[in-house]
Amino acid sequence: MRNYVIFDLDGTLLDSMYIWKEAGALFLQEKGIKAPENLHKQVKTMSLEQAAAYLNEQFTLFLSNAEVVNGIKAVVEEQYATEVSLKPFVREYVERLKARHIRMCIVTASEYEHAEAALKRLGIIDCFDFVLTCSQVGTSKTHPDIFQYAAEKWGAEPQEIAVFEDALHAIETAKAADFFTIGVYDESAKEDAEEIKRIADLYINDFNEVLI
Repeated sequence: MRNYVIFDLDGTLLDSMYIWKEAGALFLQEKGIKAPENLHKQVKTMSLEQAAAYLNEQFTLFLSNAEVVNGIKAVVEEQYATEVSLKPFVREYVERLKARHIRMCIVTASEYEHAEAALKRLGIIDCFDFVLTCSQVGTSKTHPDIFQYAAEKWGAEPQEIAVFEDALHAIETAKAADFFTIGVYDESAKEDAEEIKRIADLYINDFNEVLI
């Protein structure tokens, strides 16, 4: 294992992808609009701000992008604060890395407040040096900036850092930027599993595989 580890949050550490699959549709439902079945696929690589702009444009909501962002946040906020759980063996793995003095952080498309609420409630926030969000950096994980910014905060090179991700686009981005990539299975990305296995340096079905 590298001396530095970047973890994605949703679908990697947290069993939370169901929230993002439903959040846009639930927000539109509150506005009396039935969302298309493929909405999640349209927005899954976007930051929250990008998704809000997309919804505004596609569904003529007559709201500011900030209002759409706040509406989506309201839909998901309670889930992170009270409901989402860790995926199997995550706690054991991050606690083992902490005991070995491996430096860890979170890089996520979720909002900082949501990530912080879940990690505090689940009792593992102290395992991470920092939580970095796409909103803070101003780009999605289709660009390497957010991974590179995390590396810079540590003063480390990409080759020294392992990146755990469940999403194909994020694996592609991190791999192209010379990070060591570890694909993590999640039901939400099962259609991309074979391609992730092909691209990533390592692939796991759950964290028990790296505990052994």
